[in-house]
Amino acid sequence: MTPAPPGRRPRRAVGTLVLTLLLVLGCPLAGPGTAATAAAQSAPQAPQAPRRDEVPVNACVPKRLHGKAITFTASDGVRLSGLVLGSGPRGVVLSHENGWNICSWLAFAEELAATGHQVLVYDQRDVHDGASERGGRAANLHFDRDVRAAVRQLRDRGARHILAGGASMGGTATATVAPEIPGLVGLLILSSPRELPLMKPLPGLARVTVPSFFAAATGDMTFVDEVRALHRASGAEDKRLHILDSHVHGVDMMEDGEAGARLHDQVLAFVDDAFREAGASTPPVDHGGSTSPADHGGSVPPADPTGRTLPSDRTGAVTPSEPAGSPTTRPGTGSRTPWAAAHDGVEPGRSPFLVIGVACALLVAAVAGAGVAVRRGRGARRRR
Repeated sequence: MTPAPPGRRPRRAVGTLVLTLLLVLGCPLAGPGTAATAAAQSAPQAPQAPRRDEVPVNACVPKRLHGKAITFTASDGVRLSGLVLGSGPRGVVLSHENGWNICSWLAFAEELAATGHQVLVYDQRDVHDGASERGGRAANLHFDRDVRAAVRQLRDRGARHILAGGASMGGTATATVAPEIPGLVGLLILSSPRELPLMKPLPGLARVTVPSFFAAATGDMTFVDEVRALHRASGAEDKRLHILDSHVHGVDMMEDGEAGARLHDQVLAFVDDAFREAGASTPPVDHGGSTSPADHGGSVPPADPTGRTLPSDRTGAVTPSEPAGSPTTRPGTGSRTPWAAAHDGVEPGRSPFLVIGVACALLVAAVAGAGVAVRRGRGARRRR
């Protein structure tokens, strides 16, 4: 057999090598289509951590209010989550009771915002399923520091006059801080103990001379006696005491039938009177039409009467000597808040580039194998 001309073998070898290199280099350029890349794309994605600039908000807050969410920091560094509703110089801080969260005051806060007040409601520290900081430095009973931080936040936003209100534990914290609140025009206390660990408001209340409103229910354990003691300690000339024939506690008193509706109206009237007495009258409201944010300097619309989001059951009231501990919220809000929740990992569909990658690998192997076979055949012929 006549051997192939010696000059043609190198050209064939070079051609095979060039074709192999082109296939190896060209396949990855078809897109993220190598087998390794496609496999990595199809793997479940790890949850993304929340951005540092993300504003935490409790899961109980309706989505329509998420744009009102803010964060602020207490004097001991505890990060708190709240909502600011409305705007203007008439500021209202509302602090919730033990076992509740930011949403206990939310419907009432929206009412105030719709009538020209700038209202701050917030999750107190260490609230179970709350959006404020928990554990570590937050695991203490200094809820008074949260009130101070909330007041400071409103004043930084232009509120020159402050009405401070709280229910149960939140009321004790509010009464403790009241003597030092600049621009205080009124104090609202519902079902609050006269004393809790680290918070002892009775001595300071003698210096609080602004209009003050106290309320409790006769059947609510010993809270009626506690509120009477706070009322007696107040140094205000205009101090009002409302005792309901009921067993309901805190903000819930304003939801308790006809008596609760009357209390609700009395509290609204008290807020209006307190600001008016301080020379900060409420702006006129257009009663000929619906209330809009433009009517009240950017405040949010009133709450939907059928859509109020509140805890559905209580964990029990705090006794006068009981540490507040770590409050719990209603079931059904989920175990995660937007602050703690990340985007769920989603396993995408199998990439079409996986097929391309496998085909390229097989083609490269085939070309390389063919080249080896050709060279072996030529060697065998030369040996014959």
